[in-house]
Amino acid sequence: MRRFPSLIPLVLLATVAATAPAVPAQAASGPITDTRDTVVITGDSYRMTIQKTGFRYSFARRDGTVIAPAHAESGLRVGDADAATTKLAGRAGGAAVLDVTLETGAKVRVKVQPSARHVKITADRGADFRTGPVAPAYGLGDYGAHADGQPDQDTPCSGQVEARRTTELTGIVLDNLTNEGSCKRFISTFVVFPKQRFAEVLFDEGQKRVGLTTSENRLGSVDPAQGLYYFAAPDLKRIYADYRDVRNRHGYTDVRPRPEMFGLGWEAYGALAWNTYQSSVTETVKAFKEHGYPLQWGVVGSGFWPGPRGDASEGTTNSFGMWDSKPEPGRDDGLPNPRYPDPDALKKLFADNGMVLLLGARNNFKVAPNANDGPFTAEALAKGYFLPVKVTKSQFPQGETYVLDASNPKAVRWYVEQTRKWGVDGVKEDTMLYAPNLNRDGNWNALQKALHDDGDLVVVRNAAYSVPGDFVRINDTIYGRGEVFHEDPDRIPVNMLNIAASGPGNVSPDIVGGTPKASLTDPSYRRYFWRNAQFAALTPVMTFGKGPWELEDPDLAASVKRMSLWHDALHPYIYDAVLDGYESGFPYAMTPLPIAYPDADPGSAGHEWMFGESLLAAPLFGRDFDTAQTRDVYLPAGKWIDYDTGAVYQGPRTLKDHAIGMDRLPVFVGGKGVLITRKGAEVYPIARGSSFDSQGTRIVNANTGWDPAKLVVTDTRTGRRVSFTVDAKTGAIRFPVVKGHQYVLSGGGKAAHPFPIETDVPAAAPAGLSHEGMTLSWSPVKGARGYVVTGGCASSVVGSTTGATSLAVAPGEYRVAATNAAGTGPLSEPHTVPAPVSTDPVVVTNEGGPATCSDTQPYRETGTWSSSSLKGFDGSGTRFSSTEGSTATWSARLPAGSYEVAVWFPAHTASTKQATYQVGGQDVVVDQTTSGGAWHSLGTWPFDGLASVTLTVNAAGNHRADAVRFTPTPQ
Repeated sequence: MRRFPSLIPLVLLATVAATAPAVPAQAASGPITDTRDTVVITGDSYRMTIQKTGFRYSFARRDGTVIAPAHAESGLRVGDADAATTKLAGRAGGAAVLDVTLETGAKVRVKVQPSARHVKITADRGADFRTGPVAPAYGLGDYGAHADGQPDQDTPCSGQVEARRTTELTGIVLDNLTNEGSCKRFISTFVVFPKQRFAEVLFDEGQKRVGLTTSENRLGSVDPAQGLYYFAAPDLKRIYADYRDVRNRHGYTDVRPRPEMFGLGWEAYGALAWNTYQSSVTETVKAFKEHGYPLQWGVVGSGFWPGPRGDASEGTTNSFGMWDSKPEPGRDDGLPNPRYPDPDALKKLFADNGMVLLLGARNNFKVAPNANDGPFTAEALAKGYFLPVKVTKSQFPQGETYVLDASNPKAVRWYVEQTRKWGVDGVKEDTMLYAPNLNRDGNWNALQKALHDDGDLVVVRNAAYSVPGDFVRINDTIYGRGEVFHEDPDRIPVNMLNIAASGPGNVSPDIVGGTPKASLTDPSYRRYFWRNAQFAALTPVMTFGKGPWELEDPDLAASVKRMSLWHDALHPYIYDAVLDGYESGFPYAMTPLPIAYPDADPGSAGHEWMFGESLLAAPLFGRDFDTAQTRDVYLPAGKWIDYDTGAVYQGPRTLKDHAIGMDRLPVFVGGKGVLITRKGAEVYPIARGSSFDSQGTRIVNANTGWDPAKLVVTDTRTGRRVSFTVDAKTGAIRFPVVKGHQYVLSGGGKAAHPFPIETDVPAAAPAGLSHEGMTLSWSPVKGARGYVVTGGCASSVVGSTTGATSLAVAPGEYRVAATNAAGTGPLSEPHTVPAPVSTDPVVVTNEGGPATCSDTQPYRETGTWSSSSLKGFDGSGTRFSSTEGSTATWSARLPAGSYEVAVWFPAHTASTKQATYQVGGQDVVVDQTTSGGAWHSLGTWPFDGLASVTLTVNAAGNHRADAVRFTPTPQ
């Protein structure tokens, strides 16, 4: 198998070592000890014991504490054959050379190279290496977002792969871990076991295997791997540093991220999908600026090349420098002709607005190019710049494609030179190759690194083990509730956190709101967008597509803008964490809680992580985004301050059913307790006797306490005192800083906090409950830091605020309680918000609808349904099924009255002619081949309470589902 140039010397050395004669074995020599039954290999922080029977190996601390037990059967397997016996054949270059005999009689030569805190294992053939079970486990790059029980998967991932619901990996088995496009693009076998201070990785370009189960911990490959490493160290930061050093030696190097990419970003795909054009890009970028969003970068990923969209004659990202800038006679793709009439004006738009412009990039070229593709395929083919295999299935372009050979330095240089013809600031690499498997997972690393080294900003999608660009972005997110992989909100945090556990903290969650697939004013989509923005604000990269104002909800727009500006203000802090990760190998910018606090027991808490060294992120985002208002939040040992309310907590503790309203940033300040913002330093009353370094600026907490009257801040570079302010809510000390200076806090008396911390819950219940329209209001309560509203049809928490005394609600009876760090005060007297008199119809779509105040979801399916490319009445996606017995049900809670019931489904000749709808105890049969694409009335029925319409598949043809409308009719 061909390797990258940087890997060739290592492979040659390994070959020489494997063929060199071994030094005859001795009973004991340095870290390698041979006994009758075992071979023991010792490092500074571990002891590896290999039982000669079955090559059963285990790891333990030097004091005997077991880290990873031996496998119950054998430690090495080739195919179905287990290792039977092991013999120390000798030593070579400090490594133990072992001859392992399989139960079939076949031989495997294994080398074990010890180092201070890790061992490297190689074999002369493909094999699976395994210990006994070790848990909990995290990592595996993109594959860490895949559910258990899916060893054989296909691509694209939606409909083929089920999303994982938890970051912990026990149960996952993968028999073909390699790049296959879609949700399998950031490839890593790195797994970390935080509680054991243990990790492992297998470096290989091709088909790899993983098994993390209750019976084994297994890594293997079809071909002889470059190396299998086990790491053991006293702390995880040392393990990640060792892993960084090892992957660098294998040629998988990171590049130094640039600051621009950690400001607010925008992707045209989130606003325009595939069909971008210059006037819309211009309008959208201007609108973001006009609404006060300080965007720093933007991506136009598609549509800028020449030719009609969706036609085989269109160009690609590799039509280098060939913009769609000239009218084409006869074009009828529904888009402007041309799409990009003035590329220089586009570039100027970005530059004038302080933004950098990135274009989409791919490394696959059409086998059969046309005029809109330019001469590039022919040129690269003539020079031998492609891999000797054709890809037959890819996302884009359709048809057969060649793939650039990034192990050829001349091919890489040629590609970099061609990209210069676009004249932009960088690229978002976005190749998706499905079949056949190339088994060259690192083929993208060298190419992206070369682009970055040549000055490009680079968004990484495909890579192996390292991030050869500014950040790695997870695969596309699409609005949904978990119907398929890309529409599963739970996948987003799991995907990000397991990539971070694999090493890179510079990871992006995709676009706020994802790809809508629903009306922007749909109530459920609004809640999704809002919760997704809360989540994204607490990650290293926050990117938009649609403008929040487009959702036509002023409260949402104001809240999302506040989160965005907070993220932008934190740019120095975020970028510092990103650089710390680049320099150390530890994922500082997004550290999963089990890695930041490996001995903690978060129990029932949701997804949490350290966002830099001072912020604990605890968002509420997942499949339950539409209804959930609380989460259990775990706070590790130490002092924590709620960023929005100022409530002070002492960990370790779990805040049960912690209310997380839409108006807040769900984040706690702790750890180092220091934030460097665009305005200066914020030092929270958290840590003493510590220091915080940020790109040359240093904050030293040498103070004895936090009494503002006795606290002094000194700039040691000038020797002068620095004036500061104290935040009345959180107690944060704020002062301006000059980059490169050191600031020392001293004095402060003995106060543990700048002002008294409450020890009692609010004594009074909120009074004066009233409403105006659908907004519930109440009087403030002394000592309250927030309020929780309960009631509604479900008699549960329906919302909360961080101090505001009003909340938008649905009709129902409500009570309000005041909260602070000590707990929740008494409930108010109930107040009823009546339903408004309305003649407006109630619409339920396959994305959902108004809450039903019951266990019945607004939309639910049984049997087998699939997503359709045909659009619904509001432009969102539709569903279809031909599986007999499958059902789709739309439900709504309606005031007593008479309602016309109408259904909407897309028009298509392959639809069923006998779609049976059940409503009001009656069956109504509809010919979907003749009445699609418009509202079709089923009739009028009386309802009082829960109303439902069910479509049952019981005839030939595709049954199509989109929406049901209940319209009040005159009595």
